[in-house]
Order: sequence, then C-alpha cells, then structure tokens
Amino acid sequence: MCLAETQTAGRGRRGSQWLSPASGNIYLSIMHQLTSESVRNGLSIAIGITLINTLHNEGVTGLQLKWPNDVLHNRRKLAGILVESRYGNQNFVTIGIGLNLSLPDNVLSAIPQPVISLEQLCNPLPCRNLLAAKIIQNMMETLTLFSHRGLSDYLPLWPQYDALHNQAINIISDDGQFTALACGINEHGELRYMHNQQVAYLSNSHLSIRFAS
Repeated sequence: MCLAETQTAGRGRRGSQWLSPASGNIYLSIMHQLTSESVRNGLSIAIGITLINTLHNEGVTGLQLKWPNDVLHNRRKLAGILVESRYGNQNFVTIGIGLNLSLPDNVLSAIPQPVISLEQLCNPLPCRNLLAAKIIQNMMETLTLFSHRGLSDYLPLWPQYDALHNQAINIISDDGQFTALACGINEHGELRYMHNQQVAYLSNSHLSIRFAS
C-alpha cells in the first residue's frame, strides 16, 4: 500500500496523464492478491462503488460511476480508478485511486475534460488523512469480499450508480469510433450496449467511453 503527496508520472487508462499536483489530493495504490485470475472481472466496479459509498458517508451526494472506473458528479470527474494485473503464479492486482480534494486554477486549466474537487462539493472539506484512512479500510473490506464472492454483491447496486444508464455514448479506439446506447453491465462487469439493433458487450477498458451529447 502506498500514499503519495504527488506523482511525477501519474497516469490513467490507455496511458493518459493524471496530473498530480503536490499536496491537497489523495493518490493511493493498493496491491492485493486475489484467489484466482477469473475473480478480477468487474473489480473496478466494486472499487468504484466502495469509493462512492465512502464519500457519501462524508456527506458527498450525487456521485455516479462511469464504466469502468470514473467517479463523476454531474459528468465532471472527481476521481479515477486504475486496476492493473500483476499475475504470474500469485494473482496480484494493483489498484490505483486518484481523488481530487483541491485543484489549483493552473491544474484545472491543464486538464482536457470537465473535473471537480471535493472542495467544490463539501463545506467543510474532510480531513485528508482521516478520509484516506477510511478509504483504505473500506477498500480492504471490499477486496476481501470480492476475492470470495466476485461481483455478485455489487451487481444489484449497479443501476443506482450507473452514469451511462440509457445514454448515447461514443466508443473510441485507435482505429476510430462509433455511437451506441449504453444498457448497463452483465454478470462479468462488461458494458452492455446496443449498436445497429444488436446487443453487444465491451470488456476492453483500454477503449475510451465518452458521452455522445
């Protein structure tokens, strides 16, 4: 487990840069051993729901999860989650969490998407150290539960957290993009969508998902 004051090479999915100004935010990484590789399916969803619930207990409401790993408030990004496999014979994963508590103007202007911080949502702002401790405790409990039960305890909760519910989305890859209708997730945590009158599933979180409007 590692907490950092800043990151010189912070990143998100697809290698995108995660700006990490010194002090004021939470940059957290947790390495955990799963019971098997197959259990990993949907882990970012369980982590995202846990993070939202932790923040809700601090009085932060109106948060949703944009599949697979962005915590949003009114479509503005508050936190990002990155789950990376560290397999071999021991089935390790590393979970990275970046949570905006306070963002200076020069950082806000450098981020190429709508973002928000807890400073804009909370008064008073929670103690960063206490909040980090609560996040870590809740994440460890979630990882223990997920290792034994997978996504099953989180699937019934998904509709209330789903920022993409019945939304037109653009699915973007290096080869191009297309527009589809988001239709929830399946039991493996894959995004369900409708395209050209056909239902399909997306498991590759290395693609980008954007609201179409």
